[in-house]
Amino acid sequence: MELHEDLLSDAEGAERADHGGTLRLTAATGARIRRAAALREFEPEAERALRALGADGRPRALVILGYGTGATVAQLITAVAGAAAAVPIVPVPGPALPGWVGPLDLVLVASTAGRAPEIAAALAEAGRRGTRVAVVAPPASAIGRLCEQVRGTLIPMDDDSAPVWARLWSVAVPALMVAETAGILPPQSYAAAASAADEAAVRFRPSQEPFVNPAKEIALRFGECTPSVWASGHVAAVAAERLGDQTALRAGLPVTHAALPALGSGLLGLLDGPLASGAGDIFRDPFEDGAEQSAAVILLAEQGADPRLKVVESLVRDRGLLLTTVTAEQEDPLARAAFLIALADFAAAYLAVLVGASPDQGRTIDEYRLRTAQ
Repeated sequence: MELHEDLLSDAEGAERADHGGTLRLTAATGARIRRAAALREFEPEAERALRALGADGRPRALVILGYGTGATVAQLITAVAGAAAAVPIVPVPGPALPGWVGPLDLVLVASTAGRAPEIAAALAEAGRRGTRVAVVAPPASAIGRLCEQVRGTLIPMDDDSAPVWARLWSVAVPALMVAETAGILPPQSYAAAASAADEAAVRFRPSQEPFVNPAKEIALRFGECTPSVWASGHVAAVAAERLGDQTALRAGLPVTHAALPALGSGLLGLLDGPLASGAGDIFRDPFEDGAEQSAAVILLAEQGADPRLKVVESLVRDRGLLLTTVTAEQEDPLARAAFLIALADFAAAYLAVLVGASPDQGRTIDEYRLRTAQ
């Protein structure tokens, strides 16, 4: 695999090679969060819908339906809530609802495109059971129209011009507002999240050299080695999975990922395997011996999330493996999520530039969506 490492030190060249403007879209994450957070101020209908939802009181449980980016939203809400959630939060990919879901529960749909048949089937079932329903989706989409049929609360997602992957926060923020209004989550600091995304945009910008830019360093690790992404903290685990998804989407490369404490059940075995053999040999020539056969570890962490992080870092260093650790130090969980998810998106974009991914990378996903919709 040919690597275009020179582009990572050439801001203009990297942006020219960035098909789809991924770097530019990722840099605008903070603005997208602020726009979504202003929904109640600029959309009177959304404000009325949220007020009505709050008037119905706290549900017995929150069931979050999501597929693709919507599933990431469900994981994000669960991670941000943590122990502060007032009721159980249950992510469900569809199409079947758990048998216990009924009128006492709230079903929340988070859909960036509003066309997933699995979610539509589960939403229709929720309507038949008389379950309270809230939907965040494009109003003109199939799921947006179905929400009206099941007498649910529709919170419009008005970011149709952006690619589906870039709509994460345009759906996540209104979904978090639904959980707040229903009394499930405490009020979230969207301003802090937007500021964290802005901080990431500055720290990981194209003009920042690779040796001081963790997103570019991660891209180089992915291009030169066989990487594994490990996470410390619930929010970091969401970002690690996001990094794996975006790496496959942008560059077509597979990445394993896991989170503490589950590392001890399997993935730590990578440190004793053939990919780690000889990684610490200072005489090893990566071009002669094959750099792709070396293991590297990327650690995404939240400050103070798990004391075992230091042990894991020590084990990786003791084996002589390449290690990159990025720690989110923001106090607010949502802000840490914004920072680490932006890191994941930037790293995947740089990796696509590094490997010279073509404009049609991801065409199989489009074909899959087309063929399964028929």
